[in-house]
Amino acid sequence: MDQTPDAFAAALSSGDTDRVNRAIDTVENVDPEERAVLFDDCFQQCRELYESDDGYQRQSAVRFAAALYPRLAFRTVGTELTDAAVPADWTLEELETQRRRLRAFYVDALVDDDGRVRRAAATALTELAVTAALLPEESLLSLEEHLDMHAAVGHRTRYETLYRLVHSGELRPQELEDALDIDDSTLHYHLTTLVDAGLVENRQRTERGQDGLYT
Repeated sequence: MDQTPDAFAAALSSGDTDRVNRAIDTVENVDPEERAVLFDDCFQQCRELYESDDGYQRQSAVRFAAALYPRLAFRTVGTELTDAAVPADWTLEELETQRRRLRAFYVDALVDDDGRVRRAAATALTELAVTAALLPEESLLSLEEHLDMHAAVGHRTRYETLYRLVHSGELRPQELEDALDIDDSTLHYHLTTLVDAGLVENRQRTERGQDGLYT
């Protein structure tokens, strides 16, 4: 098949299992440097496809994004981690941006309504964690940090908290208490776990008498 963003998007949105799997296999077999060139446009296509009401299409977008990941940082294993060690004209900052965009995408998908999508996201996050275990610690999140994320969303209350924050954008603690029908101490415990896992951010308010915002 044509190795273009539009061709891949057409296959992923077709709903045809054979076409979807062919697109995923094709991009996975593309040379890593070529995948890096395709990454920005194809990842944007995945984001747009993920907005569909079709759970299979959302799952396909997550699976394709995982296959799209260039993994150029593997080329730096065993060498000093500098821009000079990265293939072609890519930089460490660009590689880190790719990983963080993927991580944010997978975290969104972890709270998807469709179990197929959640499983695809969990698998993709695990693969990203394995990458982390093979590279220098300072280059990306560690395996332990990724496992902490999985553990954090494994509790029903934390899962629902993350789900509401992902879909609402930001909420005050009182809004979360009312939505989840739990007391403030219980909410604080679960929010702290999510914050420690890097899944939720606590944006402190500076005005007196106002709660912070969680996103």
